[in-house]
This record gives sequence, C-alpha cells and structure tokens, in this order.
Amino acid sequence: MTEEPTLDHRQEKYLQWLMVPASMREPASKNAYATANGLDSSTLRRWEKKAAFKAEWEKRVAELQGSPERTQRLLDSLYEAGLNGDNKAAQLYLQATNRLAPTQIKVEHTKVISELSDAELDALIAAEAKVLKAEREELGRQ
Repeated sequence: MTEEPTLDHRQEKYLQWLMVPASMREPASKNAYATANGLDSSTLRRWEKKAAFKAEWEKRVAELQGSPERTQRLLDSLYEAGLNGDNKAAQLYLQATNRLAPTQIKVEHTKVISELSDAELDALIAAEAKVLKAEREELGRQ
C-alpha cells in the first residue's frame, strides 16, 4: 500500500495563506509572501503544480465553497443589500431561496413548430416578450 504524499510545513503554511481571501492576505501578493518566507516565487509556482499540493488545495477549496456558514453569510449580505434598495441583490436572494421561481410558460398549439409561419412564430415571441417585460417592470417597482 502506498501512502499519500503529504505537504511539508512550508507548503502547509503556504496553502493556509492561499485559503485566506485575497483581499485579506498578509503579505498581499505571492511575490511578497515568497520574500517574507525566504522562498523564490518560482518555488511557489512549482508547489502549486505538484499533484499532492494541487489535490489538497482543491479539496480545501471545495470544503470552503460548500461551507454552510459562508453560504449563510452571503445570503445575509444579499438580503441586507436588497433591503437597502439593491434590486439585483433582492432578486438574487429570492432566486437563491426559491422564493422567486422563473415564470413557467405553457404554449398550446395544434401545429408542429416547424409548421408555424414566420408571422405566427413572431407573434408567439412578441407575446412572451411582452409578458417578460411586464414582469421586469413590476420587479423594478418593488
């Protein structure tokens, strides 16, 4: 049985730094990180390409992205922005919480679509566009 290659303490420290949001990293750049830790920036690039490092990085990112706490914080942020008048944030919040389902349209016809004339098809498209425009205008008034 082969053991999974592990990261050494320097690689582990670098990976932890990578997991911090870019705007909050100290030092702020990879070059500055390398300098502060007595490394060459090419060493960091080499580590990032190694299979074990890449696999661990991807695993941690997946865990972080799937974190219920992060999702909740993001939803809270959208909610607050929506309450403060940001219509797009309100729409995204409602969509994310399944409170704003896309409009279901039901098209009934007796002809196969390929048998519709250009004029009939244009009329169907125009009717649907009118409905969507009215919904968008209503959302803007809210």
